[in-house]
Amino acid sequence: MLANTFPDDEAGSIKVGESLEALIWQHPVSREQKALEIISQLHDDFAAYKTHSQINEALLQTLTAFTGSEYGFIGEPENNNSTSGLCIKAVCNMRRHPDVRPYFGTRTDDGQYLIQLHTLSTQVLLTGRPVLNNNPAADERPAGKPACPTPVFRNFLGLPLIRKGEVTGMIGFADREGGYDPGIIALLRPILFTYTTLLYTDQADTLRAGTEAANRQLSADIDALMNTLDDIVFEMDEHKVFTKVWCKQENLLFIPMKEVIGKSISEVMGEHSTAFCKMADTLLLTGEPQYYEYTDIRQNLHHWYALKMSQIMTSQPGPKRLLLLIQNITQRKRDELELRHVNAALARNIHLLDITQQMGLIGGWEFNIVTGEIYWTRQVYQMREVPENFRPSFDDGAFYHPDDRPLLQAAHQQLLEQQKRFCLELRHISARNTCKWVKTVGMPVYTNDTLTHFRGIIMDIDKQKLSELELGQARVNAEQAAKGRSDFLSVMSHEIRTPLNAIIGIAGIMQDDPAADHKEVLHSLQFSANHLLGLVNDILDFSKIEAGKIELEHVPLNLRELVQDIAANFQPLAKAKGIKLYTNIDHDLAVQITGDPVRLSQILSNLVNNAIKFTDKGAVTLEIHQESYIRGKCSISFKVKDTGVGIAPEMLEQVFDTFVQEDSATTRQYGGTGLGLAITRRLVELMQGNIHISSVKGAGTTFYFTLDFELPESAAADRQTDLSLPPGFLAGMHLLIVEDNKINVRVMQLQLAKSGATTTVAVNGKDAILKMEQQKFDGVMLDLHMPEMNGYETIPHIRTLQPNAFIVVLTADIMPEVSERLHALHVKDILPKPYKATDLYRVLVKYRLSVTDMF
Repeated sequence: MLANTFPDDEAGSIKVGESLEALIWQHPVSREQKALEIISQLHDDFAAYKTHSQINEALLQTLTAFTGSEYGFIGEPENNNSTSGLCIKAVCNMRRHPDVRPYFGTRTDDGQYLIQLHTLSTQVLLTGRPVLNNNPAADERPAGKPACPTPVFRNFLGLPLIRKGEVTGMIGFADREGGYDPGIIALLRPILFTYTTLLYTDQADTLRAGTEAANRQLSADIDALMNTLDDIVFEMDEHKVFTKVWCKQENLLFIPMKEVIGKSISEVMGEHSTAFCKMADTLLLTGEPQYYEYTDIRQNLHHWYALKMSQIMTSQPGPKRLLLLIQNITQRKRDELELRHVNAALARNIHLLDITQQMGLIGGWEFNIVTGEIYWTRQVYQMREVPENFRPSFDDGAFYHPDDRPLLQAAHQQLLEQQKRFCLELRHISARNTCKWVKTVGMPVYTNDTLTHFRGIIMDIDKQKLSELELGQARVNAEQAAKGRSDFLSVMSHEIRTPLNAIIGIAGIMQDDPAADHKEVLHSLQFSANHLLGLVNDILDFSKIEAGKIELEHVPLNLRELVQDIAANFQPLAKAKGIKLYTNIDHDLAVQITGDPVRLSQILSNLVNNAIKFTDKGAVTLEIHQESYIRGKCSISFKVKDTGVGIAPEMLEQVFDTFVQEDSATTRQYGGTGLGLAITRRLVELMQGNIHISSVKGAGTTFYFTLDFELPESAAADRQTDLSLPPGFLAGMHLLIVEDNKINVRVMQLQLAKSGATTTVAVNGKDAILKMEQQKFDGVMLDLHMPEMNGYETIPHIRTLQPNAFIVVLTADIMPEVSERLHALHVKDILPKPYKATDLYRVLVKYRLSVTDMF
């Protein structure tokens, strides 16, 4: 058992000065040498038959000084039970700080001090492991703090005393300046192992044998300790002959380990032997440790080593012994080389950054929140045309245009209060009154989650900004020009379509029952009007395509009927030219597809019309083939072939350009605007397709393209192209016609004559309101452009006066803005002028439930 050692007077306690502690911990070799000396002293003390109390006190004082601690104690479990308490057997430096005594708890009858369990110290007994805590005051665990409230240990190190696998006691240290590190534990373990081995030798008559065994174990422990080092350690006598060597990996040695012992420095160290001998001589003469860096003596290895040479100090007289510690510092050297390269690269990058900032007209700034200091790069001084001794400030609004300063001040305020990044384009005015546009950016910078700086840049963007402003003005001018063109086209459309509506309407009415000698005249009249309408439509469609304002519909349509209708419409034209018009449609073509019937019809009509126009003999063929039919989708190819004049190879890529025909003679002979094929290509592309052309001059031309269509979920009954309605099919329907053009009013009245509907006429919106206040109407046929009150202004009054009356707008203005404006007024039925009587019937008949099943 451990003897009790708790002297009443500690005036004679060892007070180790910083010089010894610094000597021990400054040099690793000195620490290990001191550990060996302590172990040697332990052995000498036990061999001298000193009492356990004396040994405990001497060891504790020595280790307290060795570890640089303020306090120390040795204890063992009470009643050999590690769960009951800790009996203190020896303490160090307690008398100087009596307030620490309560930490050791109650004094027992036999004079021992008892530490209760569940404190920081006794965790060593409970766990059987070392306890190292460099901040007990901040430890919130129940066993993390000492029992006494003051003074609290600044740090603590406790190590178990283990004998044959059992915890037989512990040794504790506290209040080491700078705290403890795990390396101390490794150094103390061989000492404590030796202490416990010698302390518990069973009988005095076997002390010598036990001591010899302990010495052997000590040597093994020392060897084990030394062999844990990554470094190579040599022991050398005063004649510079190696007596011992420790190396964890023998292959690190220059020669086999067994060949080192008994060899001199010159025999082992080769080309470095001269330097090593000189170091040994200086050490033996002065006693001062030596240091030397060298490269590997083996030329094929590029390794660096550091030699630390010191003298082994013992209390016993005898020959001098030297300790050599060789460390592999290759990685450190590589790191130093890498650091030099990094520093060189950093300097180069800083130089390149400076050049880049100079070339890019960019300057940087940084504001230190803590010190209030602000830093500008050289480029900022140059931009502001101030000397480099100018003292900048964070609030540099004076360098900006007065109108822009509030923006900068607000951005700075948000940066300070909300840490919100800013990016502004402002007018910068230098000290010499040079005004330029700059982009200034600022952002917060955090260090360890704490806001410490604001950083930013100032970039000269004067040229870009001026170009941007000029471009913006050019865009405004272009938009104004486009709007002027759109307004002109809108007016032109209205002014041309209004009389065309009358012409085509009257011609259509007269053709229902023409006189024999009027048929040819009426046909010519209607053909000319339709031709003029086609030209107007081409111009307006191209304008809408250019403006990106064409939106495709996705409705069910019967493709077979649509193609047959197109062929029927162009048969008279083909017949008049003496050529044939054929259709070739796949038998298994999908009955219905989903698409835009109007635009698809426009594409095919343009191609068929173009083919007929340029074919004087032979035929024009319209072919429709279904390429695939998979999972609710189908792919359909379209082809229009003719046997006409053909196109020269050099013109094939230009026929789709706007206002382009093969030559001026073609324009004079065949007419047209040169927009038809350009519009066709744009429409095909809007439907996600590509149109192609192949042609042989004098033999004909083929246009072809393929489109993908979705199929309707359920196939609705095919709608008839031509309405077949009985006389009086709108009988009982009372319509209000709001139109200022008397001819168009008369045309509509004639078109409705056989329908049985009754009509009342209003010449403008105000007149319509008066009529609606006096009579009830089923629907209103409304023109848009009228004097006094136009159609747009009239619609809300119609909704208010007669909310159940339907509204059909008839307008010669078909620009996209018109549809958008009418949709905003919830008007869905729009008939563009000129319209066919059948188009009018289709709209009106859907409001008569009694005839819904007729089509």
